[in-house]
Amino acid sequence: MQRLPLPTTKTNLLRVKEDLALAREGRQLLDEKRDVILRELFSHMDEMRQTRREAAELLAQAYRALADACIALGRDQVARAALAAPAPPEVVMHERSLFGVVLPLLNWNVAGTERLWSLFGTSIELDLARRNFLAAARRLVQLAELEVAFQRLAVELRKTQKRVNALQNLLIPQYRETAAYMEGSLEEREREDMFQLKRMRERQSGGSGWKPSAA
Repeated sequence: MQRLPLPTTKTNLLRVKEDLALAREGRQLLDEKRDVILRELFSHMDEMRQTRREAAELLAQAYRALADACIALGRDQVARAALAAPAPPEVVMHERSLFGVVLPLLNWNVAGTERLWSLFGTSIELDLARRNFLAAARRLVQLAELEVAFQRLAVELRKTQKRVNALQNLLIPQYRETAAYMEGSLEEREREDMFQLKRMRERQSGGSGWKPSAA
């Protein structure tokens, strides 16, 4: 592992140790974030399967009821009854944040019990078709919310894993090796300085006791 290109000084050693502590703390936070996102992904996956299955069942029921209504009333009468139905409301979107990941909250409220046409010239199959189509639409809105959230969480999970790998396999080993190298170099430098100081003192001590010999 290549060390960081920093001069070996005590100041840089302290700075590298601080960066190493921050990197380890950041890795721990990213590990926690990754675990939370994984739990959310698995939860969304199960809920998506259930919602998709319910939407498909409701759509199948709605189309069967619509087909029965067409048989009982005729296509023209069903089309005239459909003209009485107002346009559905727009989907309202809010947002929530999970570890910085913006997730959508979709809201789609439409009344499904109010009568839009008279009893004359319609049938129970037509009411059932409308009710099931509205229920299926609600499930599809829920499914869209889940799928968008799932995609965003999956993207964020990949980013988080890349950051964890970078810290674990690159930055933390670099900081650790640089700190160890600096500590060893500074200790060796201190030993050399102490050795030189000791020799200097010995020379000074020997020189002060020297006396010239008598002629």
